[in-house]
Amino acid sequence: MIELGSIDADVSDAAYKAYTAKVEQQTRRPIAEIAAGVDRIVAKRLPSNAATTMSVAQVQQALKELGFFPGATIDGICGYRTQSAIRLFQEYVRSVEKLDCTPDGQFGPTSQAHLQRWIDNNLQTVWAPAIGAWRSSATGAGEFADWLALLGKVKQQALTAPTRVQKMVNDFAGKSDSRKVAQWDFSSADNIHLLGIRRSEMQGKFDDIFILLIKGLVFKFQGTTEPGASENPAGPPFLVPGQHDYHFGWHQSKYLALRPQSAGVLIVRTGSDKRVDDADYAKGLEANATINIHWGGRGMTRDVKSWSEGCQTINGTVYINAGDALVNCSAFTASTPSEAMTDAHRTRGAYNVLLDLVSALGSDIGGGKVKYMLLTEAELALAPALAQGLTAARARVVQMAEA
Repeated sequence: MIELGSIDADVSDAAYKAYTAKVEQQTRRPIAEIAAGVDRIVAKRLPSNAATTMSVAQVQQALKELGFFPGATIDGICGYRTQSAIRLFQEYVRSVEKLDCTPDGQFGPTSQAHLQRWIDNNLQTVWAPAIGAWRSSATGAGEFADWLALLGKVKQQALTAPTRVQKMVNDFAGKSDSRKVAQWDFSSADNIHLLGIRRSEMQGKFDDIFILLIKGLVFKFQGTTEPGASENPAGPPFLVPGQHDYHFGWHQSKYLALRPQSAGVLIVRTGSDKRVDDADYAKGLEANATINIHWGGRGMTRDVKSWSEGCQTINGTVYINAGDALVNCSAFTASTPSEAMTDAHRTRGAYNVLLDLVSALGSDIGGGKVKYMLLTEAELALAPALAQGLTAARARVVQMAEA
């Protein structure tokens, strides 16, 4: 069984130590400080005489050649990116091929049989043509290109007629991970883009849609861009609309998430009504380094409650894949953080898909960095067809939630 922390017999202790040091450098947190559980990497050396079992290096090489892990380093260490690549392959087998395979990141006989089937038959993903079009043009086609075009229109509008908050971001003198309008970057050749669409009616529900744009592909996730409960006397923190720089790190030292790259992203604090208005903006903006993009439990249509103190949260129950199919993850999605941390077979579901796409499929671009653009529903008026599609996507998700 290959799982997080598995290392091939011929991997030296020095190589493993170098790997963990690199992880600590990238995530800015010592492994020893990560909460004990399924997400903390612990070395598990594999036997050298397993003739019928794939090695970690063989799995890495196969997933690289098949397109699930294009930026793989073939080092024989099942670290976080290799685990993501395994889960991404398992999820593809489960949700696209409709075959028995649980996306838990544990590579045993069932997963090996599926991977060997792919190798023997020289299979390729249904994504391959779209990724090929993206590689040849860097703008992709279809809905992917439409979203990039919308982002260009949003930037042009913000440059010519900036809103109050856009002017405040432009004038902010301190350091932050929120980009001034002129610095918004929507190129796709070297970037992974995540878009959050904040609804006009903010009701403290998991009713927002997130769009992942990666290598010509469009995936949709559900969650919330609103803050839940806050113990800060200054009020709940709302992330300001615009583009923000994120990278891989840890959420509360428990599991991998996306975190602001350095000083923090810009927020505005609201009153108890949790509605952003001119009086709130009059208090000014502040940089906050704790506004992560993280898992929001099963989510669906439930209240946000204490899940998010300004963080952008993704629910684990459902997502819409690159083929526009609604994918249900409820059979194996954990309900609570403790369940996900202690039971390797109860995962974070759809949130893991987002994480795995970024860290495995996007492993050859971005370097674990994501440009997060928070849009408002009103800005979708610049692309009516996308707005209609998003409304339909939300309705499909709700229908599954209520089934």
